[in-house]
Amino acid sequence: MKTKNPAFTNEPSQKTPTATLAGVMLLLVTAMITAAPTVHAADIIPAETSQLAAADTTPPADVEKVKAVAGESQVTLTWNAATDNVGVKGYKIYYGTKPVVKDGDTYDLGPIDAGDVLTTTVKGLNNGTTYYFAVTAYDAAGNESENYSVEVSATPGHGSADSTAPTVVSATAVDRQTVKVVFSEAVTLPTLSPETAFTIKNDSTQALLEVRKAVKYTADSTGKTILLTTAQQDAGTNYIVTAGLQIKDLAGNPIVSGTSDTAVFTGSDVIPTTAATQQTQQASADTTGPNLVSASAPDNTHLIVTFNEPIQLSQNPTDNFIITEENNADKVLTIKSVTLSDDMKSVTLTTEEQKAINYNLYAVDLKDKANNLINVDNNATVFLGGKSAGTQEASGTQQTQTPLTSAPEDASQLSASKAGADMVKLIWKASPNTAGTLAHYMLYQGNDGTNYGTGAAIDPTATSTQVGNLIPGIKYFFKLTAKDAAGNESKGIVTSFTLPQTGPELGLLLLGSLGLGKLLKRRKTRR
Repeated sequence: MKTKNPAFTNEPSQKTPTATLAGVMLLLVTAMITAAPTVHAADIIPAETSQLAAADTTPPADVEKVKAVAGESQVTLTWNAATDNVGVKGYKIYYGTKPVVKDGDTYDLGPIDAGDVLTTTVKGLNNGTTYYFAVTAYDAAGNESENYSVEVSATPGHGSADSTAPTVVSATAVDRQTVKVVFSEAVTLPTLSPETAFTIKNDSTQALLEVRKAVKYTADSTGKTILLTTAQQDAGTNYIVTAGLQIKDLAGNPIVSGTSDTAVFTGSDVIPTTAATQQTQQASADTTGPNLVSASAPDNTHLIVTFNEPIQLSQNPTDNFIITEENNADKVLTIKSVTLSDDMKSVTLTTEEQKAINYNLYAVDLKDKANNLINVDNNATVFLGGKSAGTQEASGTQQTQTPLTSAPEDASQLSASKAGADMVKLIWKASPNTAGTLAHYMLYQGNDGTNYGTGAAIDPTATSTQVGNLIPGIKYFFKLTAKDAAGNESKGIVTSFTLPQTGPELGLLLLGSLGLGKLLKRRKTRR
């Protein structure tokens, strides 16, 4: 097996075996004895003659552009066609419940032969479990790509894979050089020259109005709004804005040409001095990705991570972070949930119980508001695992302290309000914290006011936060408690909220359960 040590980077591809004919037979035996979910796929790689194997020793190129979309107990994978000096015979799917992060690691499920296709569906998966996937190509002689594709992941959940294209809902002139375009769901802009994805015409003369910039509107946390900077509009004139096929939703569905890709707005005479216009200017000038600043564990099940600027998380935010033990990269710490702070500059990770040892933290696929990927030179750090109540580590030794017995006072005046189609904003009055022992707040979410899920730690200086991926029409209960470093926790205060139902958009909110798959960034193996 040819492998090399991986590193976290924005360059694609990882590690994989070079298959010989004997290796193919071994894979056949492995596939026969491995219990794995079924897929839409052909039979296992057929054995070929020794003459063919001897004549062709060049493996196919690595598989690129792998994507994963989760559905009900299944994940659908797509990828670009690989090339080969003779011809690609088919593709193999490697997958498992743990990422491959170290030389010599293997996936604990599969491999599966998908046959000569560019898409396949892995079925029989467990809802709520994150699966990691990589794809290779093989030829008729049994040669296999020397590297795994870039790893992607997805978490199956209730509902079906997203196949609904985004639509343009409205367009409004903010000022005489800025237009706000709202879509039916969160969309992505093309990386290069995003302004070319839009055209604007005078509704009467059909004359083109130049589109000079296109950026995400940072004030809209749902990701549905785009700001366009235009040439000066004629006040009172009707314009038609059209979004091109380059505009896609988070599942990769492109907008459909027709009436659903256009909207009409009236030109404005307002001088462009608004915050919205300033944002387009600032975002267009921003070409630097965010940096990871620090990470600290307030207790043994939480980690607070800060960045130098506001960030965007992927649809499955737990995929944006990987934690391994510093002295044993095989040991991956499970991340249960991620909560983004109100200013979007920090996140609180809820983890399985940490040991009082050093851990490596990696942030992957994070973006800033200008859609710049996190700086690969500043996307990792080392932190000391949180300690259990009553202990602290000093000078490399663990010392017992007299534990605190009285929890900090509760915060007060907890209230909730709508912050987006699937998001609630919570605000409260800070705890008096008379003894000065408040380490952090804990926020819990439930559906009956009695039972709550695993809480998320919130910075002790915060007085507000946002909770997303909620379903309209369902009543949610939120409990906020105050906790000290020794683990003493207050009784807590509770509020509830029900997001209004919005008809067809309800189905779109189910996308919150679809893990679209992260890219685990590593340096490409050099031959």
